[in-house]
Amino acid sequence: MATVEQALKMIKNFAPEEYEYKKEYDNIGLMLGDMKASVNKVLCCLDVTESVIDEAVNIDANLIISHHPFIWNPVKSITASTVQGRKILKAAKNGINIYSAHTNLDFTKDGINEYVANALGLRNVEPLDKYVSDDIGFGRVGELSNKVYCTVLKGEVENVLNDNYVRIIGEPLAQVKRIAVINGGGGGDTAYIDMALAAKADCLITADVRHHVAMYARESGLTVIEPQHFNMEYVYISRLVQILKIEAKSSKLDLEIVQSVVENNPRF
Repeated sequence: MATVEQALKMIKNFAPEEYEYKKEYDNIGLMLGDMKASVNKVLCCLDVTESVIDEAVNIDANLIISHHPFIWNPVKSITASTVQGRKILKAAKNGINIYSAHTNLDFTKDGINEYVANALGLRNVEPLDKYVSDDIGFGRVGELSNKVYCTVLKGEVENVLNDNYVRIIGEPLAQVKRIAVINGGGGGDTAYIDMALAAKADCLITADVRHHVAMYARESGLTVIEPQHFNMEYVYISRLVQILKIEAKSSKLDLEIVQSVVENNPRF
């Protein structure tokens, strides 16, 4: 049987922790557990909710690998009176180890940004910010084979991400070809609008667009397509399972790797 340390080499080989973006902001790594503990089943998810922990208990999974950090802000106390405390206590009581791969999974090659960019049919895809190497870095930018109306691209985003609540910020009939992608909350800072403009993008696809960022994008002449944060990242979890299965096989680890079936968009 594999150990937590051996199992985590799979994700670390694919998305090294050194790829973390802005260490003062992010939190990645083993959030709860023991590197020497035994693992026979891995459960992959976007968010470590209490339902996901219950699922891990029910299916005898002793390692959860999530995208969003299980622990984000410093924890000052662990009690059953808080949501975070209950989750930590339940996971620890049931011997469940929890590892989170956040921005390192966003920006690695074949990571979330690249997956979404490729799924949308972009060509010549490269990072918006090549802070690690020519093919590893923040966001992605690429080109469609032909110019399309923004409303057409919006429809493709809806199909690829299975999202019926995609919005357009800017001119719906603008013709776009060079497209930037920042999965998750890239709509929280005008710096990301500037990054897309510097890459000569006609359109940015990202979630969680704040009001002042929307105004800045519109006044800067950049069209933004805004899917939901959950849909933009959840679409990748099945791909993560495939990658980890390949890693496990090549490492000769006897591990069952499955995707959570209890996750849902918190906005519905």
